[in-house]
Amino acid sequence: MIHTKTPRCFVGWTGKSPHPPMLPAGRTPVWSAPSPLWTVGDWRPDEARAVAEGSRKAVFLGTCLATDDELRRALRTATVETMLDSFQRLPGSYAVVVQYGQDIHVLTDRAGLHPVYHTQLAEGTVFGSDALILAALRHRNLGEAVNSGTLAAGLFVPDLTESLNSNMFRGVARAGPGNVLTLFPSGHTRVTALAIRAAFADAEEACSLLRSALLTAVDRRVSAASKLSTDLSGGLDSSTLAVLSAQAGGTPVAVTYTDPYAGNDEDLHFARAIAATEPRLDHIVVTGNQTTLPFTAFNSTPMTDDPTLDAVIYARTSHRLAPALAHKSSCHLTGDGGDVVLTAPGMIYLGDLARAGSGAKLRHESTGWARLRHHSARTVRRTATTLANTSWNETLQLLTSQLTASHVPFPPRRGPAGHLAWAMLSPAASWGTLRSRQELAERLRVVGAPYPNGIRPDSADAVALRAIHWHGAATRSFTKVTRSLGITVQAPYFDGQVVDACLAATAASRTTVDHAKPLLAAAVGDRMPPTLIARRTKGDYTACEYHGLRTNARQLNALLDNSMLADLDVINPDQARGALGRSLAGAAAPLGALSAVVAAEAWLHNLDTLDPAGWWEPRIQEEGTR
Repeated sequence: MIHTKTPRCFVGWTGKSPHPPMLPAGRTPVWSAPSPLWTVGDWRPDEARAVAEGSRKAVFLGTCLATDDELRRALRTATVETMLDSFQRLPGSYAVVVQYGQDIHVLTDRAGLHPVYHTQLAEGTVFGSDALILAALRHRNLGEAVNSGTLAAGLFVPDLTESLNSNMFRGVARAGPGNVLTLFPSGHTRVTALAIRAAFADAEEACSLLRSALLTAVDRRVSAASKLSTDLSGGLDSSTLAVLSAQAGGTPVAVTYTDPYAGNDEDLHFARAIAATEPRLDHIVVTGNQTTLPFTAFNSTPMTDDPTLDAVIYARTSHRLAPALAHKSSCHLTGDGGDVVLTAPGMIYLGDLARAGSGAKLRHESTGWARLRHHSARTVRRTATTLANTSWNETLQLLTSQLTASHVPFPPRRGPAGHLAWAMLSPAASWGTLRSRQELAERLRVVGAPYPNGIRPDSADAVALRAIHWHGAATRSFTKVTRSLGITVQAPYFDGQVVDACLAATAASRTTVDHAKPLLAAAVGDRMPPTLIARRTKGDYTACEYHGLRTNARQLNALLDNSMLADLDVINPDQARGALGRSLAGAAAPLGALSAVVAAEAWLHNLDTLDPAGWWEPRIQEEGTR
């Protein structure tokens, strides 16, 4: 077993006793009893900002960019009915713990970077921002506490894991994005949803909201950072942040990663052109090599409380962010989240256009996508119309019937049907055991409740929101990995104000085949180099993944030979191994599914060696009465 330090997180308690029977090691008090709250590990002062007004007090944990006056005003003017929502409308990305009377309210963020977990202990509830540390209260062997059904859901229907309200560890519950966990002195808890919006805004208003939110997100980070770095991939999202950070007065190290195994070097061309227009950017190009290929060093990934796809690219991440570490950057900006908040996924919005009877726009958009994807325009329109007439219950029925079939069909790779569905199975579902698939199918049968705030689950807006939550969780794990490398990564596109601004416009109004990200162009295009806003292409790193599979074939086969997912009866490793073998022989591979399985296996193996014995310690009477 490997002894590790207590995970960095915040931990709180509420219950009939003013003190919990166990205390987290490495703690720093934020509030004292009753209902004490601690940070654990290395927290900067600006990452845990406490404010009090009379009997009310709150602490903002994460990256809250509000001024001290804005925090005090929010606490002073909030009522019981409005405070929970208004606290998450301040700039930044953070969780909030609020004490109002005797009750404790813990607010998560909109995107999913700051969930909160809770578990019963004695006559009270322990809550915190890390699932591992709470699981360690109940289980000495964390590997034995894993919920195999949650692993299966993450592999087979990744976009629906949030809808399934899955908990990774038995006995540890989770409040996901956009939720409020309320804890009562009796030890009881309640989870409710935060409002997203009252109604959709028009395009002009959404554009204005996004401009204000994005400029605030960048400007205040630049002002707060002692030293700044940023990704400059050459794509729209990170390049926009790099340019805005320079225009805000920063002199960031701007990092471009290029890989000789990639299919093209267009990203590098655009990055260099952008850097040439902004002399305040200190542009550094990092070149990968065989040791930084995907699937290299996957077993060296730092421990996170969920499986992370960053295990697959850990070697690349370490290499890519080396200039930020050498610069001693206190904030590294990444464009993560831009793809999912600024537009709807793929062609899914065509279903909304068909349902709304927007015939002319549907024809225009369908024809454009048909040209791009080499489909028949008529087939695209027909598929969109079929999607519009497919209810959420019918979608779930299809998924459950596929999961319970003796042979699970791979999702179609060609044709519009592979891009137009409210939800789809991952190719990994075809590797699942019958038991794991049947159990997941049972859970899917009860996910038919309508979404809060009137968003129907069979719509592009709901698909976009599910994508935001999935990618938000992935970015949360990424920031945990990079923090272990000594780098604080921040993703402004996942700030609450930015997410709200983007979701103020319908998915169909912020997505078009004519422009890559029209909402971003309308909001800040006047501040960007014209060549950046006009870009329609993206870099393709698929070839790197195939090279990585071949280079690391021995280690990957050994991982599947000793499959812990198989031990949990989640997958049949022979089928996953077969897909790997076919990819090594030159056939097309479901790279996303293979990556997810490798990430889950690596996580389980790391978890199996983890010893949490030193994470908690009994409360000493004298400490509890200070």
